[in-house]
Amino acid sequence: MKRIIELANRIRNEYGANALETAEDLGVKVWFRKLGSLKGFYLSENGTRYIVINEDLDDKMKEVVCAHELGHDMLHRELSEGRIRETTLFLENSRTEREANLFAASLLISDSEILTELESENSLEALSQKLGYPTEIISYKLIALNSEGNDFNISDIKNDFLKG
Repeated sequence: MKRIIELANRIRNEYGANALETAEDLGVKVWFRKLGSLKGFYLSENGTRYIVINEDLDDKMKEVVCAHELGHDMLHRELSEGRIRETTLFLENSRTEREANLFAASLLISDSEILTELESENSLEALSQKLGYPTEIISYKLIALNSEGNDFNISDIKNDFLKG
């Protein structure tokens, strides 16, 4: 867990928290396509890496999906040659999904940003509304903070909330 958080923080510090720009800066091609109910996916073919995002999502969700898929690129690239299979990734207990969610939350939300908001907001729903991210991403950020010694009470989180 610590390695994932440190990687996301290093990337955010070097490239910024805008996942769409960061992915491109890291050499990942980002494409927007009509995907029906699928929010996005990552694939690597012949050494070229792609993040494909549903063009019908709102801007904030596009950012979340991109950060999540960038997590797969950074953490699970070897699994995706030819395409990551959605059927294995979207299982609620999937380690790869949890890791990509943790990466996304750590990339998108800085410690200082969420700790500042926690001074005035005390529910996941209020934090989600204030920061504009799904409650699951907020929960993963709190998990990251707990790994650094905090003690936030976090209930079970669905790992497949990006599935559609």
